[in-house]
Amino acid sequence: MFSKINLSEDSVSKLFVNFSVPSVTGMVISALYAIVDGIFIGRGVGADGLAAITLAYPIINLGVALSFLFGMGGATLMSLHPKNIKFRNTCFSHLVTLNIISYLILVAITFIFNDKLMLLMGSNERLLPMVKEYLYTCVVAMIFLMLSNSLNAVVRNDKAPLYAFISMIVGAITNIVLDWVFIIKLGWGLFGGALATGIGQFLSFLILIWYFIHSKTTIKYKFEKIKLVFLINIVYIGFPSFTIEFAAAVTNTLLNKTFMEYLGGLGVAAFSIVAYICYIFRMVFSGFGQALQPIASFNYGIKLHDRVKKIFKIAHLYSFVTACLLLFIMIKYGSSIVKLFNDDKELIEVASNGLILYSVGIMFLAANFINISYLQAKGDKKISNILSILRSIIFITIAIIILPRIFGETGIWLSFPAADIMTFVASIFFYKRIIAS
Repeated sequence: MFSKINLSEDSVSKLFVNFSVPSVTGMVISALYAIVDGIFIGRGVGADGLAAITLAYPIINLGVALSFLFGMGGATLMSLHPKNIKFRNTCFSHLVTLNIISYLILVAITFIFNDKLMLLMGSNERLLPMVKEYLYTCVVAMIFLMLSNSLNAVVRNDKAPLYAFISMIVGAITNIVLDWVFIIKLGWGLFGGALATGIGQFLSFLILIWYFIHSKTTIKYKFEKIKLVFLINIVYIGFPSFTIEFAAAVTNTLLNKTFMEYLGGLGVAAFSIVAYICYIFRMVFSGFGQALQPIASFNYGIKLHDRVKKIFKIAHLYSFVTACLLLFIMIKYGSSIVKLFNDDKELIEVASNGLILYSVGIMFLAANFINISYLQAKGDKKISNILSILRSIIFITIAIIILPRIFGETGIWLSFPAADIMTFVASIFFYKRIIAS
């Protein structure tokens, strides 16, 4: 079915459904297996295990950020030049090599600075051994996570969204099954959870490699010296995607420290639960953005501007409706979802309250993701980068510093919706630039 997709002639609505169903479903399943990972850790290890994962996650966020930087930047650049096979293969080779180099640097930083790095991320001496147990295993396997994220973007842009979806599904199911085996049945704790995640990512990677070896795609990897012009273009286009994940690493560190100051380990554990649940928000709207990107990029490249504007409107409509549905679910069933992670009454109360506060800005989050993805798809690097930096670094940092001083614990939870609302207001000033052809 997907091999017959015609990006320049098929109905824009049909194209968006064809791309968004596997893209969003795949991202949701990725989020769900992260949530299931948290549930197994919460049940099998306890609140300290949840806190340890949260404290370790900034490094993992950084790896994900780099994979999105090279993957989305390279894949978008390839889509903007659909007929130039040599150019596309050079982009592909660069994004693979850049992932490998970045991975080696991350591994070196983690193992050289170890304890100092983890304490800097908000850990205390008591939780430090658990943080190390989880982080070391994850970092060793991170190359498969990084390459899977980047290759997935390329496969999706190569008009094979279903194949990209399958690779995510296999990894997700593997992780869930192995979580149960390693954590619950064998009692391997945090090491078991990290190992299960690594094996799932490895299988996703193998499936994507199979696509490039055995399909009829013209995209092939060939090692070549990094060329500055390609590096700059890939980084510039992919920077908004990088900013979102990199900022998650920075803000998670700030939030870990702030929660530790106001509520101690209980606050970090509650934040861990809320972050697991709300990770699905980012994945859903990232999925819509990824579905929009190849359609908008291709039609923009061949100057079919009416189709480009139409996909922008359709993506916003789908995202808004989905955001309303997710907010309803969090308000109605949030407490029940929190209870899946742990039975501690105090932890459930703090996390349930935080979940509602964290979710109130979801409509603005959806709009921001679509605006940034749309600008990326058109290669409008300047405004997409400005909005990404405002949302993910400047506004969230300001909110984390100011709101807790005014509202206490409530202010910490409101930092994210506050940042999304401020970003949405800022995007109004760029509206003409966003919708311009």
